[in-house]
Amino acid sequence: MDTFDNDSMGSIESGQVAAPIPHSPTGGDSSRKLVLGGLIVIAVIAIAAVAFATMNAGRSNDGADSPIEAMEKFFAGLSAEDLVASVDAFLPGEADPVITYTASIGSELKRLGVLSKDIDPQAVSGFNFEFSDMTYRTEEIAKGFVRVYITGGDAMFDIDPAELPIGKLVLDNLPPEARAQLDTDPPPESDSMAGEDFYLVAVEEDGGWYLSYWYTIMDAIFTETGYGTPAFGAGMEPTGATSPQKAVEAAFSELLSLDLEGLIGMLPPSEMRALYDYMPLVMDDYNETVGAFGSFVTIDLVSLGTSVSEADSGASRVAIESFDITFSAALFELDGAISYDGECFDITINDRGGNLSDFGAIPDSINSCDPAIADALGGLGGADLGGIETPNFLSDLGAAEIGILTVEEGDWWYLSPTETIGDGILQGLKLWDATTLQQYIDWIVELGSGSGALF
Repeated sequence: MDTFDNDSMGSIESGQVAAPIPHSPTGGDSSRKLVLGGLIVIAVIAIAAVAFATMNAGRSNDGADSPIEAMEKFFAGLSAEDLVASVDAFLPGEADPVITYTASIGSELKRLGVLSKDIDPQAVSGFNFEFSDMTYRTEEIAKGFVRVYITGGDAMFDIDPAELPIGKLVLDNLPPEARAQLDTDPPPESDSMAGEDFYLVAVEEDGGWYLSYWYTIMDAIFTETGYGTPAFGAGMEPTGATSPQKAVEAAFSELLSLDLEGLIGMLPPSEMRALYDYMPLVMDDYNETVGAFGSFVTIDLVSLGTSVSEADSGASRVAIESFDITFSAALFELDGAISYDGECFDITINDRGGNLSDFGAIPDSINSCDPAIADALGGLGGADLGGIETPNFLSDLGAAEIGILTVEEGDWWYLSPTETIGDGILQGLKLWDATTLQQYIDWIVELGSGSGALF
């Protein structure tokens, strides 16, 4: 089944492996291989994104009866190509933000021709993973937190390039030798899972056991660095704000003042639960090092102009329209301000003690809309670099409806890192059509062929 058949963004022809090989655009093999590599990476990520698109439907969110059963559920889902079952093994608070945008991102990537239109998220063609005879052992970190190690089993990976759901845009930009590889059928590869020392952390929540990628990452980092195990459930307290705008303003203020604990308090406690638990272990070291920098440099948010719109997920997108920031460094007898009015950045510097003189003449004021500055930045805005016309990155970026996504938990608003990233990718993709994306690809190839140092 194809959940994107009713795609209002337009239709593209499904990518066919048997399509004629196009003439190569201008550019050397090295630059073309770089573009190919980038497109393949995008395609792989896109396949995963589209696969996630249908996961929300059918998720039980009940959890497993034990840590080992949570791990078994994950690998059983992969072996059966049932990605709904696999994602269902993870904490809902971590998985839900990832799932939120993947359907829309998948739709955009099909529209652009990165993925073929007939891709089936519940049975992605070209991939076959099988995990058999898996054995595990557990190691308790604390009550309700368990490391689940893989101690044995076999993994089989079979990829059929000819069946991969690669879209027309990718196919048309493959060099002949890469297109030829799509017609090959390499033999499956098998490997033993024993002795890999691989583990995932399982967490008990509401009577069920789930895997957690954030707790796994934090446990590995903090164990390796010697910080140890936190007092789970007794870490930092979430702060939040009463509105999306106030949440963004508070987060900016905490960031500028280097208040790490305050900044973490503005993140969703469900999504970033692991961060709330683990970060108290490093706060003393942070305050003695990075935090102490605030004793020498003061940065204040004077004003912040924002607008709010509703994102595709239903979260509130807060766009930054203007701001005024002041800074001072008493030790260096330096102060100044940075402002943005929606179009231009303006930086003023008051070097009272002349401490910056060793770096040359420092202007009192710099404005990004000054013609001389604009010319210097022209390489990002449609300039001609050695006879190669550059796409207008700045105009494209400015046209995107990009902002910081805030979510409501209880009566408080928080900044969601995962949804912000997902929404930024989605809004960027919406700006392009297949023709525009092809122009960017041709520019990279042409630039690479003209400057071997870049590639």
